[in-house]
Amino acid sequence: MSDDPTLRLIHALSDTLDGLDVALCAFDEGDCTIAWNRTFFKFFPEHEGHVYAGEPYHANLRRFYTGRLDAQELPNIERYIAAGVDRHRAQTRPYSFEHRGLRVQVASQPIAGVGRVRVWRALALRDTPGAADAPNIQEPGYLRGPLFESTELFDRIPDGLMICGEDQRIQWVNEPFMQMYSLTDRAAATGLTFAEAYRHAWAADGPGDMAPFYDGLSILQENMRFAGAPFEVPLPRNRWSRVIAKQGADGTVFHAHVDITDFKRQQHLLAQAERSARDSEAQLREKSILLEATLEHMDQGVAKISATGIVELCNRRALELLDLPAELMAAKPSLVNVLAYLRARGEFDGASKEIQDLLLHSNGGVEQQQVYDRPRPDGRVLEVHTVPIKGGGALRTFTDVTQRKEAELRIRHVAEHDGLTTLLNRTAFLHTLQAAVADARRPARGFAVLYVDLDGFKPINDRFGHAVGDQLLIWVAQQLTQVARGDDVVARLGGDEFALLQRGVSDPDSAYRLAERLVQAIGQPTEIESHFIQIGASVGIVMAPADAADAEELLRKADSAMYLAKASGRGCARIYGM
Repeated sequence: MSDDPTLRLIHALSDTLDGLDVALCAFDEGDCTIAWNRTFFKFFPEHEGHVYAGEPYHANLRRFYTGRLDAQELPNIERYIAAGVDRHRAQTRPYSFEHRGLRVQVASQPIAGVGRVRVWRALALRDTPGAADAPNIQEPGYLRGPLFESTELFDRIPDGLMICGEDQRIQWVNEPFMQMYSLTDRAAATGLTFAEAYRHAWAADGPGDMAPFYDGLSILQENMRFAGAPFEVPLPRNRWSRVIAKQGADGTVFHAHVDITDFKRQQHLLAQAERSARDSEAQLREKSILLEATLEHMDQGVAKISATGIVELCNRRALELLDLPAELMAAKPSLVNVLAYLRARGEFDGASKEIQDLLLHSNGGVEQQQVYDRPRPDGRVLEVHTVPIKGGGALRTFTDVTQRKEAELRIRHVAEHDGLTTLLNRTAFLHTLQAAVADARRPARGFAVLYVDLDGFKPINDRFGHAVGDQLLIWVAQQLTQVARGDDVVARLGGDEFALLQRGVSDPDSAYRLAERLVQAIGQPTEIESHFIQIGASVGIVMAPADAADAEELLRKADSAMYLAKASGRGCARIYGM
């Protein structure tokens, strides 16, 4: 059966899941073992050295229950094994259980012509008085949830934050999200889809005009299919939320919910002005006093360009946002002249080439409806919205979206960085590593990956406590950053494991010398909270593209070389394959 393409695919999948700390074990149609991965033994060390191809599943269960059951339950082992086999054959939905200090979730999927594949992933450490007997939380294979450990940080973010799993169900929300959607606590949100949370917000507000709700539900259901495309939904009491999503490599999706109620109110005023402008020139003259008063008190900058390219109207806010002199605009200049004035001051230097080309066009790009963001030299970001007018010309609005962009950057930073050390996290490092792999196809673009694991860290945690341990991890991150070069990338993979991407090297000697400097830097004694502490580090090195052409494979091989360094006596470095 080793030549079966489906089985070969299962073996490849098991290797891939190792890099994600997901355990896999596959069985044929007779419930006999045919494939497994290394993470399976991390979760279930009782099977190490005993699992073999062809082993019946009931033998696997017997080992599992023999180590799990106490003397009172052991007489029931045969009944437990039989129930386990039946559950294995009939399982259709994931379930979870505790094992060796972990909350483990297991899913099972039948595969035609092969049998059934089971996968496990750890959810969280069990926080009980017996946790001291649990596996070493710093050891590889133990999964933590750093995003869920710093709820205070997320609760201070002014915008709502929602984290969903691959099944699109909510795993966690912060306090601003609960307030925005009328939820009493986090538990009330956990397990809901966003659509269900949205329904709850409207139901909690009581009876009223439900037309906006049905519009918003339609928008939500259409846009939740695509992570990354921002969309807006109405909330009760004439409030609005802008939803921005970012999907992680593990399927987790981070959603930022920004309250844009004031912005939508301004848009409503602008829409009224636009409708007035489309009526006719006569009606526009009759209402010009009211329109100008409205425009002068808007938070958005507004400019009206005629069919002949003249800027006929420019309100006070537009002058402020664009830093335009009032005397220039009072003379009703052409749009081409205004753009030339701004260009001479370097206003478009930070814009994309596409936007610069658009603004170089003779009519300034007013012939079609468009929206784009333009950075200003003073650091602010303007959202520019152009709406063509029937008969020629256009209305152009300018909105200061600097705070919104900063909020999006904060959410992105939290999603991509380790909350303790501020280094890149594992997911972001893998993205960077994969980009380096693609770049390595060009000449002289080789690089090295160094996998760093601390030696003697667990006794520090056990002796001085996790607060000192956390400070020590921060110190290690600083040491790594100081030793690294300016274009190298340092990340914390989890626990006491770090990684470094060394760019622009093709010879193992350069990578080895860097590894020695890392070991020396981390091996220096340091003082933390009046404790003199000294630890060590073991480093595994893999060269690219010589040893691998895939980010996960590179990290896996560097990890393997690191374990060889530990086996060699710790406090040293080993190069993969050497």
